[in-house]
Amino acid sequence: MSFTREKTKDFYMLTTDVENIFINEYMPIAPGEYVKVYLYGLFYSQTDMELTHEQMAGQLNLTEVQVEEAWEFWSQLGLVVKTQKGMDYDIEFRQLRSLMYGSPEGESQIVETRGEAPASAEKTQSLYDEELKDLVLGIEALLGKTLSPKETREIFFWVEEVGATLDVIKGAVAYCIEKGKTGINYMTKVIEQWTCDGLKTDEDVKTRLEEAEQRYSDYKQILQTLGLNRGVTKAEKEMIDKWFDEMNFNRERVLEACIKGSFISNPNLRYVNGILEKWYDEAKACGHNVNCKLSVTQADLNKYYEFLRKKAEEDAQARKAEVYQKIPRIEEVDKELIVLGKKLSRSLLGGDSKSLAEEKRLMNLLEEERAVLLTENNFSEDYTDIKYSCSQCNDTGVSEDGGRCECTKKRIGEAELWQNSSLAKK
Repeated sequence: MSFTREKTKDFYMLTTDVENIFINEYMPIAPGEYVKVYLYGLFYSQTDMELTHEQMAGQLNLTEVQVEEAWEFWSQLGLVVKTQKGMDYDIEFRQLRSLMYGSPEGESQIVETRGEAPASAEKTQSLYDEELKDLVLGIEALLGKTLSPKETREIFFWVEEVGATLDVIKGAVAYCIEKGKTGINYMTKVIEQWTCDGLKTDEDVKTRLEEAEQRYSDYKQILQTLGLNRGVTKAEKEMIDKWFDEMNFNRERVLEACIKGSFISNPNLRYVNGILEKWYDEAKACGHNVNCKLSVTQADLNKYYEFLRKKAEEDAQARKAEVYQKIPRIEEVDKELIVLGKKLSRSLLGGDSKSLAEEKRLMNLLEEERAVLLTENNFSEDYTDIKYSCSQCNDTGVSEDGGRCECTKKRIGEAELWQNSSLAKK
């Protein structure tokens, strides 16, 4: 037997099937005008009639742009397939059961996501679970508006591509709205940064917000300490962030530098930055924590180096007196070397090469005689030389390249003990 159904020429008398999946999963997250376009297109898909965007816009009391945006929205969600046809395109409605649960016999699923590569049916299904649907509705409620297709796709992007958790998304959206930053692009940057930083839970978000609030308080307190009653600039924020995040100063140490900087005629953050950089370099050179106050200042250290040099010279003079007493000839040799040294300088300045050569020869002979006399009497050849604590900088604290000598780490500890001793008072 066969079965037939009475046909009518008036397709307005027919019914249009709308899948419950559409009503339950997709309709709640879509703007109302997009739902109108979808249903009207579905209605016409039962006929052989064609309808232009202009005609559809007129019949639905929408603009052509709204119609175009609606089809783009449904295409991005994978509910329809747009096929280019000249300057226009055709719309093919897809079976939502296959879209959500997979097609029989391995039918290919074509779902566009954010204008990029196709996604699987399983991936698409994950986008529209109850939590994500509630998230979209919640964001719309917070913003007090219906999200556009682009904005909705951006939320999907946060979940699928950025990998943000719902806790992070909710926290970031609330944070941005509180700051008056309601643009989706701004929210995306915050969510990407928080996710990149490893935030996942409500507790993570809470900690981040507390840190942000504390940093804002730091900005304000720093400016107030300097007597600057204004907001902090972007460049100043970066400078202050560097003090805390890279140089690892604590709040007390930074404010101490600010107090020092507040006494100049024109207090500013650059001056404070100079103080902190100096403290940072000193701490690094000494191997100390930047937040430890050093009791030895640079002036104290310079004074200690002067003491070391003077002591080395006095000790050398004492050794020389000892040698002169035991070996009188060495004192005579030293005097002769001084006289020859003066003659050599005059010959050098006068360009007298003959005298210069003779004087060098005599000096070499005297130096050899001196060395022999010392060793024969059980003294080292350099016994009377000045012996500095550091042979690299000769107790100046400055290396050959003009930088800080490595010995300063040790000298600072010594200077701290020395400045409290009776030696420093002499």
